[in-house]
Amino acid sequence: MTLAGGYRAAGDSLRIGGDFYDVFPTGEGGLLALGDVCGKGVGAAVLTGRVRQSLQTLRLVEQRPRELLELLNRALLDAPDAARRAQFTTLLLGAVRREPGGGLRVRVAGGGHPAPLVARAGGGIETVRVGGMPVGALTDARFVDAEVRLAPGDLLLAYTDGVTEARGGPTELAMFGEDRLRQAVASGAGLPPAALVERVLQLVDEWLDGQPHDDIAMLVLAAG
Repeated sequence: MTLAGGYRAAGDSLRIGGDFYDVFPTGEGGLLALGDVCGKGVGAAVLTGRVRQSLQTLRLVEQRPRELLELLNRALLDAPDAARRAQFTTLLLGAVRREPGGGLRVRVAGGGHPAPLVARAGGGIETVRVGGMPVGALTDARFVDAEVRLAPGDLLLAYTDGVTEARGGPTELAMFGEDRLRQAVASGAGLPPAALVERVLQLVDEWLDGQPHDDIAMLVLAAG
């Protein structure tokens, strides 16, 4: 498997924010995380650190994505200042398992996060339908998972809403949107993950044309 990530902080001079991605090795492959905590700046960065640290610990006892989201939800709500701060995160978790012949099997669980996209080597873009509820917001939150197989040459793109909600273009107010993102991914099918990340970031930067933007994070996984 091949992985690449991309990141842009809102107010890029600070280089901190509420979007993040992480990769943890497992015996069968890896565990991927990409999330977007509420807020911006230092406060969001503090919550990001809490989420990442919790994932580091909880993955030692649970590596199934949906079940891990449930544990993380409880951990965030059990924090002493949880009620006062009322902070939460949207999150995608993906458990990646290698298959014979070079393919990958990915079990993806969603906690209120934009659905990842799959670009097939033979053409076509698919949406991995995971929705769920934000993590750390409700004690009875429900999370959704789905499984997807990546053949050699296929790509999976996970992203935060800073990508699709980037405002710019001719009016400086139009959002980049999912349609433009799908077109960008489709036109970059066959590229290595790092090249696809750079292509999408470049297109978003061109769309923004210097306009302020939210935090942006992406993670691309390829089989083979």
